[in-house]
Amino acid sequence: MVTNESHSHEKSIPPSRVLVGAEECIRIVFPTQSRPHKRTFLEWKARRLIPFYKIGRRIFFDPEEVRTALDRHFRITDK
Repeated sequence: MVTNESHSHEKSIPPSRVLVGAEECIRIVFPTQSRPHKRTFLEWKARRLIPFYKIGRRIFFDPEEVRTALDRHFRITDK
């Protein structure tokens, strides 16, 4: 017999990463006034400037990792 009871020792572990598509990642990472075009964002992916995850045929991004990578690659310094 199969039941749908949950055991008290089993806990839901929240995912450590939030994976989203390219357009949603652009919306999360960039403010409205300075968003790059999707084509530019995918070019950065192709050049391996931003991390991504390929699951099957689909490509996903972790917005926190993307923001960190962009800060590292596109740093503006004072003169």
